[in-house]
Amino acid sequence: MGNGEIRVRRGGNAGIGRLTAVCLTVSCLLCGCALKGVETGPADGESVPAETALGTEAHTETEAETEPEAETEAEPSHGGVLIGENQELLTKEQMEAVFAYMDRFYEAMGSLEMKELSDLFAESAAGQTAFHRNAWEYMIGLRSMQETDLRLDEYFYRLWIIEAETLEDGSVDVDMGEQSFLRFAQTPDMVSEYPGYWHDFVLTEENGRWVIREHMQWEGAFWNMRKGYRDTDLEELSDAEQIFADRRDLLLRQAADDLERRRALKEAGGADSADAEEQKPAHSYDRSAAVAYARQYMDERNEDWHDYSGEGGNCQNYVSQCILAGGIPMDVEGSARWKWFSAAQNDSASETGCTLSWINVDSFWAYARDNTGSGLVAEVDADFDSGQAGDLIVMGTPDDWNHVVIITEVVKDAEGNTVDYLICSNTTDVRDFPVSAYPSPRRALIRILGWN
Repeated sequence: MGNGEIRVRRGGNAGIGRLTAVCLTVSCLLCGCALKGVETGPADGESVPAETALGTEAHTETEAETEPEAETEAEPSHGGVLIGENQELLTKEQMEAVFAYMDRFYEAMGSLEMKELSDLFAESAAGQTAFHRNAWEYMIGLRSMQETDLRLDEYFYRLWIIEAETLEDGSVDVDMGEQSFLRFAQTPDMVSEYPGYWHDFVLTEENGRWVIREHMQWEGAFWNMRKGYRDTDLEELSDAEQIFADRRDLLLRQAADDLERRRALKEAGGADSADAEEQKPAHSYDRSAAVAYARQYMDERNEDWHDYSGEGGNCQNYVSQCILAGGIPMDVEGSARWKWFSAAQNDSASETGCTLSWINVDSFWAYARDNTGSGLVAEVDADFDSGQAGDLIVMGTPDDWNHVVIITEVVKDAEGNTVDYLICSNTTDVRDFPVSAYPSPRRALIRILGWN
């Protein structure tokens, strides 16, 4: 896959397989803005490459693993494992409630068919049930409308307990981290990785079994679905089902509208194609170097740079570093500037501080669009299917760009048509993840052409 392209397979789900991995650095995982970071991860060692993370049997036991198992042949299975030093903070029965939720979620995403989930939640948690049902349905609907097969052939997740507290009513509030490895049907030879989600479960005992009273997962679909109600007790909403159904439908309409917008843009040849033709960059862009940097620092942070994960998100800072690694120099000339010399914001032409364009998605979009003379040469809102490894995709809602990622592979069908991209990103830390499966309803391509 050195040429930055892979061919997709269309067709049926090959079944849920067996994966294993060890946890990497855990980062704040909000799509587009960082809210809460996880400071500690599992204590059982270093990571293995994603490509070697498949082929060992998944366990749904609360046993810590210290070494990856050797590859073995077995019937396809699915599931996860609890790892780390804090396993004694939950009972086996409490962990079974968590595993039941996790397995049901990945089964739904694997088949892109909704699963029943009311049995996973407490009888008093109607608002939570409505919220999760509609969040799942949004993710399924969004992935189903894409032009490629986003079902899962395989998945595996590892959980670790960060902290747990028994509340006065006997319920248990537990913060957990998750690392997941996914193999999508469209790209069966590629493993997509989330190195660290953050979950907050409140578990309660009801009718002799443990169920979920509250849950929040710091992932874009859940965050987008809960807009306007992020600090609200969902059980206080008498019309929670209608609220979240309306939100689901709005996001799906936005996603469908954006697909049509991109198709129309393709027919027109891109929004700024004429301007891009007039700008012949003097120097080329080293796409391989940019992608290598992206993969190296997807789940960790380069200590030479400030980390903005807890200050609104590190995504733009990360892709700015990536294209710098690809040879695009900082630019302090003219009215459009792009630089980082320190974390202190400074939009002047001096070689001090940093411009907002280095760390903010909207501001970088404006810089890439408006810059002339020296520095970056780019095409903003280009034909979405014209991207190459090293190009950028911005995401968000119709009124707000709030996330940016870098393309690591171009996914093509048997006829050579681009049907998807695999990407890496920070803030939502992912490696080689299909951009079509991302939860943002709007996206656009920035083609990096070179520099002057």
